[in-house]
Amino acid sequence: MPNTLRLLVGTRKGAFIYTADDARRAWTLSEPLMPGWTINHMVGDVRAKPARIYAAANHPVWGPAVAKSADGGKNWDWPSKGLGFPADMGLTIESVWHIRPGHDSEPGVVYAATAPAALFRSEDDGVSWRSVDGITRHPFRDSWQPTPGGVAMHSIEIDPRDRNRMYIALSAGGSYVSDDGGTSWELFSHSAISVSEGARVFISQMAAMVPPDVDPAVVNDMHRLRLDPQQPDRIWTQAHTGVFRSDDCGKSWTDVTNNLPSFHGFPIALARSDAAAAYVVPLETGTDNFRVCPGQLTVYRTRDLGATWQPLTQGLPGPSDYQSVYREGMDTDGLSPEGVYFGTSNGEVYASADGGDHWQRLPGTLPPVLSVTCMVA
Repeated sequence: MPNTLRLLVGTRKGAFIYTADDARRAWTLSEPLMPGWTINHMVGDVRAKPARIYAAANHPVWGPAVAKSADGGKNWDWPSKGLGFPADMGLTIESVWHIRPGHDSEPGVVYAATAPAALFRSEDDGVSWRSVDGITRHPFRDSWQPTPGGVAMHSIEIDPRDRNRMYIALSAGGSYVSDDGGTSWELFSHSAISVSEGARVFISQMAAMVPPDVDPAVVNDMHRLRLDPQQPDRIWTQAHTGVFRSDDCGKSWTDVTNNLPSFHGFPIALARSDAAAAYVVPLETGTDNFRVCPGQLTVYRTRDLGATWQPLTQGLPGPSDYQSVYREGMDTDGLSPEGVYFGTSNGEVYASADGGDHWQRLPGTLPPVLSVTCMVA
């Protein structure tokens, strides 16, 4: 392994960094970083030398910020000038949810997504920010429906072939694409159709809450959106109503929920070395809002674009183990063989160095894990 692999872990009470040995079998855990801050997401920006780390950091006293480190997490700074809604909108950022380094051709550009849902762009490595008004002021904004966490933008993807083509997703209000660098945005998730009866019941309840002539199947609550960097026309999503795949930039969708035990879940991760492979963690879908793995912590893997799914449990706890994995809580490393990693609502972090066939629990029990992101640099 020519580079160092780190897992950037965000939790409800701070951040942690795991560092792997060359075999990805032995791991060291950092001391708590930014203790007391809720870290919704962390990401490494390997365009910079040395690489930078950004964190969606939120504090009950100091408020929301994009925290930045240029020394591997030893030191952080929080100033985020301009990270706020335009004054005339009368809205205040409650939390930063997601960070995305810009296109490779735009060093210094970073994007941040927030709750209430908005998109912000920085052109100076996260020091200052401005609202991307094309989506922040979108005409559909009044139809966006709050979830228990509010209306939050949680996914930002950029086409590696074209820096002007961007995708965002929010809960709950749909997913949008821009072909002009964020000036204008078009809803593109409305063509997804779920075949699950349970999902159809949920959809029928939401139908009155969306704009006319828009299918509410995915508009209401897409939980996580991922663009395949190997096949950038391909988009995967874990929605409230199933797992979907598009092979034409979101123009049409295939429901690939079949063979999964439920249509509900939060994270979805894509293998970076196999364009046909993806990973999800299905949760209970009953009316009691239990929303946990039903006794056996299980990751499901497809290697045929969702036609079939295989449960992966070797080394994972169960039976009588009830945990969840949040929307940012799973990632892959792109190495050979593919490494897969996730963290749980109970503060456990698991790693597989063989594509999910075998799992090991990493050292420590952390606060509830909100995000796990691989950084190879």
